[in-house]
Amino acid sequence: MNSNDPSPQKETVSQSEVESLLSQVGGGDSSREKQPPADLKGSPDSEAIQPYAFRRLSSFSPTQLRKLRIRHEEFLRSLAARLSIHLRSEIALKMSRLETMPFHKFVDELASPTYLALLELDPLKGICLLEIPSQLGLSIIDRELGGAGTCGEEERAVTEIEGRILGKFVEMTISEWCNSWRDMLELKPALVGNESNGGFLQGYTPETTMLVLGVELEMGELSRQMHFAFPYDTLEPLIRKLNSEATGGKKPAAKIPSPALKWNPLLDEVPIKISAQLPALEITAKELAKLTSGQVILLQPEMFQQVQLSLAQRPKFVATMGRCGSRWAAKISKAEA
Repeated sequence: MNSNDPSPQKETVSQSEVESLLSQVGGGDSSREKQPPADLKGSPDSEAIQPYAFRRLSSFSPTQLRKLRIRHEEFLRSLAARLSIHLRSEIALKMSRLETMPFHKFVDELASPTYLALLELDPLKGICLLEIPSQLGLSIIDRELGGAGTCGEEERAVTEIEGRILGKFVEMTISEWCNSWRDMLELKPALVGNESNGGFLQGYTPETTMLVLGVELEMGELSRQMHFAFPYDTLEPLIRKLNSEATGGKKPAAKIPSPALKWNPLLDEVPIKISAQLPALEITAKELAKLTSGQVILLQPEMFQQVQLSLAQRPKFVATMGRCGSRWAAKISKAEA
């Protein structure tokens, strides 16, 4: 070969070098590929990595939750007074929680068996829930039937007949809740069914956002937790009204009217004494000393326009005296202030 040839010289590659190159291109040693990188092998963080499900965040702002808490505190005060009268026993209610959570988490926390009332709040859409632990429900039923309001039985499901008795308590409770929103929206509650296990509930997705209100009820020595659960979509019209209140600069003030009084038919035959009294008559001491049997005292006609009618010795009405046939009568003109 001419030493002046400008072309590069060719190198000779050995057989072992060829096999090494082929093994690197084809993947090489499989055992080496299965080993984790040196910097991650044995790292504590590599075993702590877990999948995370990004759930829907709370749809309520802190301001909305504060307003909801205020309304529900007023609701519980009114409900405690009403239940105490109805059950003829001192009832104490205290808010234990007010938070949002997915539906599946709420159901997982429920005992089994329990009493789950399914409620409609027309015109709001969706089904709301009131959960009453079975022992609390049985104690309320015992009180409704005239008992002491205690239950020594083990946890068991409420029977169909017991559920109807407990339904009175549920209807009264949710009716009072609707009354607390009457200043914003007229709601008509209805009990549409009940279940004994949260797994039987339908119509909710696992991630449905629920507003959960926990209430601790004390009746005598019994103390148990019951829960209200409202889907966010159901409460959305009320939340919008809460927002408009804030925009208008108004403070939230729940209007809680007193329950309408109902006449008790057992009082129909109770006798009440009614008395009529003329206004006081003034005479001099000299005239009083001359009074004798059969003497006539002249009365002013105006006195018969100011007769005071009393019921059981309590002044209630102002009346006009007159005659009705052969009897004296009093015509009520106005009520006493």
